[in-house]
Amino acid sequence: MEAARYRPNIVLDTGGPGFGENDWVGRDLVVGEAVLRVMAPTPRCSVPTLEHGALPRDTGALRVPARLNLVEPLPGLGPRPCAGVYAQVVTPGRVDVGDPFRLL
Repeated sequence: MEAARYRPNIVLDTGGPGFGENDWVGRDLVVGEAVLRVMAPTPRCSVPTLEHGALPRDTGALRVPARLNLVEPLPGLGPRPCAGVYAQVVTPGRVDVGDPFRLL
């Protein structure tokens, strides 16, 4: 999966298995000086399949989340291909490339 296709604000290398962020829902995440509350997995639409800057159109961009991470992001929404999570800012703060992160 090419992260740029999914337009992330923050990319974290957890060193763990893919889609581990699903288990973070309801927890706080400290990144740099900021604290974020993880709210829900991010359901994906067809936008990641479109051309993005130097990335060409890729009609298969949703195949991985559709095959490996079909989850219900919100009650009643039904299963959706998800990649990443929505998070709410609890404590604003500076975040720089390479900053450490941890779950509370």
